[in-house]
Amino acid sequence: MKTLLLLVSLLSALAPAAAAANAPAARPNFIVINIDDLGYADIGPFGSKLNRTPALDRMAAEGRKLTSFYAAPVCSPSRAALMTGSYAKRALPIPGVLFPGNAIGLAPGEITVAEVLKAAGYATAIVGKWHLGDQPEFLPHNQGFDLHFGLPYSNDMGPAGDGVKSDLGKPLPPTAKVAQPPLPLLRNGKVVKRVLPDDQQSLVELYTDEAVAYITAHQARPFFLYLPHNAVHFPLYPGKKWVGKSPHGLFSDWVEEVDWSVGRILETVRALGLAERTLVLFTSDNGGTPRSVNTPFRGHKTTTWEGGMRVPTIAWWPGKIPAGTATDAVAAMFDFLPTFAALGGGRVPADRKIDGADLWPILSGAPDAKPAHETFYYFHGLNLQAVRHGDWKLHLPRPAAPAAAGKKKAADPFPLQLYDLRADPGEASNLAATRPEIVAKLQKLVAAMQGDLGLEGIGPGARKIGQVAEPKPILPFDR
Repeated sequence: MKTLLLLVSLLSALAPAAAAANAPAARPNFIVINIDDLGYADIGPFGSKLNRTPALDRMAAEGRKLTSFYAAPVCSPSRAALMTGSYAKRALPIPGVLFPGNAIGLAPGEITVAEVLKAAGYATAIVGKWHLGDQPEFLPHNQGFDLHFGLPYSNDMGPAGDGVKSDLGKPLPPTAKVAQPPLPLLRNGKVVKRVLPDDQQSLVELYTDEAVAYITAHQARPFFLYLPHNAVHFPLYPGKKWVGKSPHGLFSDWVEEVDWSVGRILETVRALGLAERTLVLFTSDNGGTPRSVNTPFRGHKTTTWEGGMRVPTIAWWPGKIPAGTATDAVAAMFDFLPTFAALGGGRVPADRKIDGADLWPILSGAPDAKPAHETFYYFHGLNLQAVRHGDWKLHLPRPAAPAAAGKKKAADPFPLQLYDLRADPGEASNLAATRPEIVAKLQKLVAAMQGDLGLEGIGPGARKIGQVAEPKPILPFDR
């Protein structure tokens, strides 16, 4: 009898431990590595034959690829979705991207993923590019981040004479008609230095060193580190140790330096014994430019073709995310906030519409995981241009674009187009004429968005953008 009681007691003691081993660790750390303008097939795990990316190859082998992960066509909207858990048009309704000295930005009333996690007891930091407004009210240290170190916007936003309008080693272009202030490197809103060509070349290593120092200093408590590199955005400035290292030019050099950075971050996490309680997500802010490879997709950055918005994404958490796996479930930038809130004990804002979903069942490979999104809307600025439901994608008709400068004829109108993304990921065979029932079904989804975010302009579901009365550019000191 005593033996039986002892066995029952032992099994009872072991059961919670076994359950805990299969459950997400309590209050994990979160690291998001966001690359600028990286194409879908610019890295090995997503098919690159040019760029050597051993760290990302290992990350994918130890983690899970998200092969239908969506950003926005350009950077400010993409980052707004990541920060707020909402479609960019809902949180930052602008037609394009933000520029130095703009009066608008991400509203202080928006609740960012950093604020959600900070309220749950997390340390929060962004090391890298912000691009959600450069007025003091809009900067990261006023949007939930304890630390910001990096550029307030893209690395091409400055005067041509500072080397920000041409790639490394290329001639300086003529002075731009629209003058931009010198490019500043910031630490919590204070200018550290004016960014010149040598500084551009050091950005990846500088950010990586700062990120490693932050992880090391905060290893004893839960932290959220957002690492949005300026690489590999134009102008191309790979580090001095990396120039010429790839046989395929500056772009490949810089991709390979980014891979080195990812490897160093993951090695730091492993060396500190944090791997089993740290979720790391690698992604890109939009599709690649024509310099990139977006195979097998059509289009590139600034478009709502798959190549403009579907980005290479990897989730890594040893012991929690199944190694060497992939999922084609639709997911997007706005899913980060609800996913991190669910795992980190934070609260998703209940006073506003959140478009994102908790991705943990999909990330963890749960056999009963349901799709996070049956329907996804493709916005280009304020305009809805396409909708996806399941594997079907409908591009809406659009009027002809005006003739470009120096050209006599405007582009032809864009017709209604329907594609089966499962069979035709390159969007080559328009099935609109042969599948009218699918067209009609997706048009109903389009009509449903009319009363929310609207098909053009700003709909009733878009929230108020941040705005200041007297915007001033950030003016770094000369050195």
